[in-house]
Amino acid sequence: MRCAPASTGREHVPRFFFHITDGQIFRDNIGTELPSLVEARREALLTFSDLVKNREEWKSDEWCIDIANGEGRTLLTLKVRMEEVRSEAA
Repeated sequence: MRCAPASTGREHVPRFFFHITDGQIFRDNIGTELPSLVEARREALLTFSDLVKNREEWKSDEWCIDIANGEGRTLLTLKVRMEEVRSEAA
């Protein structure tokens, strides 16, 4: 029977950067280590939720979070757009 090679103790965990735009651009220069893009997407959705709940007024009608890898390449963009719908008086 063969055994699996011993772990080095440090597996590669990718670092994702979450750049937020809400009328201003906030670049994430630190990043967050997460196991996958799926987890990065989940983190971005949680961030959106927190931002929307804690913001009294929006500086822009559109917010987005760009998720980038360590090389700076955008992997995923999440956007939220708010539009006021006005009904015409009858």
